[in-house]
Amino acid sequence: MTIRASLSATASILVLAGLVSGSAAAQDASNAISLDTITVEGESATGPVRGYVAQRSSTGSKTGTPLAETAQSVSVITREQMTQQNAQSLNEALRYTPGVITESRGAGASRFDLFKIRGFDAVNYLNGMRMQKMNWVSPQVDPFLLERVEVLRGPSSVLYGQAPTGGMVNQISKLPTATRFGEVGVAFGNNAQRQGSFDLGGPIDPEGRYLYRLTGIGRKEDGQIAKTEAERFAIAPAFTFKPSEDTSLTLLGLFQRDPKASAYIGVPAVGSVLPNPNGRLSRRTNVSEPNLESFDRTQSSAGYLFNHRFNDAVTLRMNGQWFRSDIDYFSVFGSTLAANGRTLSRSVSISHDEMDALAFDNQLEWKFGTGPLSHTLLTGFDAQSSDGYYVNGTGTAPAIDMFAPVYGRPITLPATRRTDVTTRQYGLYAQDEIRFGNFIATFAGRSDWAENKTTVAGVRSQTDDHALTGRAALLYRFDNGIAPYVSFAQSFTPLAGTDFTGRAFNPERGVQYEAGVKYQPVGINALFSAAVFDLTRENLLTSDFAHPGFSVQVGEARSRGVELEAKASLDFGLNLAASYTYLDTKYTRDNSGLQGLVPTGVPSHMASLWLYYDLPANLVPGLSIGAGVRYVGSTFNTNNTIEVPSVTLVDAALRYDFSKLAPQLKGMALQVNVKNLFDKEYVGACYTSTTCAYGQGRVITAGLNYRW
Repeated sequence: MTIRASLSATASILVLAGLVSGSAAAQDASNAISLDTITVEGESATGPVRGYVAQRSSTGSKTGTPLAETAQSVSVITREQMTQQNAQSLNEALRYTPGVITESRGAGASRFDLFKIRGFDAVNYLNGMRMQKMNWVSPQVDPFLLERVEVLRGPSSVLYGQAPTGGMVNQISKLPTATRFGEVGVAFGNNAQRQGSFDLGGPIDPEGRYLYRLTGIGRKEDGQIAKTEAERFAIAPAFTFKPSEDTSLTLLGLFQRDPKASAYIGVPAVGSVLPNPNGRLSRRTNVSEPNLESFDRTQSSAGYLFNHRFNDAVTLRMNGQWFRSDIDYFSVFGSTLAANGRTLSRSVSISHDEMDALAFDNQLEWKFGTGPLSHTLLTGFDAQSSDGYYVNGTGTAPAIDMFAPVYGRPITLPATRRTDVTTRQYGLYAQDEIRFGNFIATFAGRSDWAENKTTVAGVRSQTDDHALTGRAALLYRFDNGIAPYVSFAQSFTPLAGTDFTGRAFNPERGVQYEAGVKYQPVGINALFSAAVFDLTRENLLTSDFAHPGFSVQVGEARSRGVELEAKASLDFGLNLAASYTYLDTKYTRDNSGLQGLVPTGVPSHMASLWLYYDLPANLVPGLSIGAGVRYVGSTFNTNNTIEVPSVTLVDAALRYDFSKLAPQLKGMALQVNVKNLFDKEYVGACYTSTTCAYGQGRVITAGLNYRW
């Protein structure tokens, strides 16, 4: 829902009414009120959103429980925050969120959404359904096509099935609205960036039963690494049929073409993090073959969101999604650095990947009472599957002088082989949110069946898993808005392969204990949260000492930490997003030398602060300014022999509303964003001695937008 409201008393009453009603049904995404001037956005899952502060989340409970009453760590990055920060990748959208590590691949994160949550790898979802991966297939959606991003930290298997212990990121698509609107924009920046975008929507018929939205973006730019480029063209149509206030069906489409995606290669630690007698390598150093390096991706998706409210107590939701990805990949990358510190031996990798994936989630929500207890019972059945293959191979390539590269030497293409991958998962789950006075108790359980088949050169291996997971939480909300809570949650992730005896591996299991407090001040649009957690991953694969070349499931990793977050959008024009994270992450049991070590790219400390301020009309009418600072502590490579220094980065933004200059220019605005304002040269992470990724240098973008 988009509400354009003036500062009149009437508009204030309308907004307040939305805040009070706030239920998932009452705040359906297709409702709208159109008045004037101020944009306030909200959806069925989040309730009214003003600025940066979401009231609800569809991710934490699937029932639209208010964030202040959700007994686990959930963050929401709103459309307004993404726009003001000009987030052009999911990693950029997550930069100011606690517990999320976005520098794990440096500037290479533009090709994939690469991040960790609470020290471990995380997964992506789109509209509550998992975006499945395979080899180089890792679906990516441009942030301009999204209404918001929701981050659930900690295990999520009880509602979503197989998922890593660290957490998940749920991307919510832009949906049709009942208010007619339009937006077009152009932008230019350094690195030869050119961008055009549009976002159109509204009712098709006078009664507002048929709604549409059409969003698109095109972008071209030079990559940070020399002689590389990135291109993207994406369009996302959406259509809603709403025959009544109780029923709606939304159809979603997506086509995204990425014919070029910069580079994913790294440089050695000697010359970037460590001294090199030949000097320091530039972050533009290209150790690949510019005429051969390629990454060509095409993505298509179609989905539906169906919602029917039988009465005030019972609601049915049925969601589905098909996603296809085709990729052609060719890369030359460093393998071993010679003693002279400049000659780098190289390898070559090629791959062609195709995958089709399906996901479904069907939910029945029932509200009822038993004596003094009020229940919100959610039951569901979900399923996901994927069928795909990849034809890949690796080989050697001629060495290169990193400080005086000569490109174009002949490369023999490696032999390839085909791998077919099929996955299936089915799950049944139930969750009961029980309210007694100011107490809110949540109990949830799930049963999953997962099957994975892999066929290589005609030889097939298969794993069949069954897993039970659960979650329990208790929260007490004081009348002043303070809400302490405790929670327990489990996760599972199927593992492919067998041990020496031929027995299939059991799923990786995870468990988390969390305690925290949330505070939503009365009368102020703000939300503060603090959490401490202890999570453990079990059944990790590690070396089998008795049978070299095989693995056993005795590995274990643990992460403990503290997370603080503040979000506020204050009446005098100030938006704020602040966070702090402390992580104590290590391998606690391992046979291959990792025991006691910190996982790759995981810092102990992270902190961020972003402020965005609309200057008062008596100073500079129409001008808004923003500034942010991000601190990422030092990290280590895989075997902890190389320490990557900490870094502090500064971002800035400026926006001018031309309607303050002349009324006939209403809807036109200029926005300038600068990321890494002081052009700090830093390494985001090191994985091996020859694979370190430089972080993104200064990026300046100026855009002109027109809204009507």
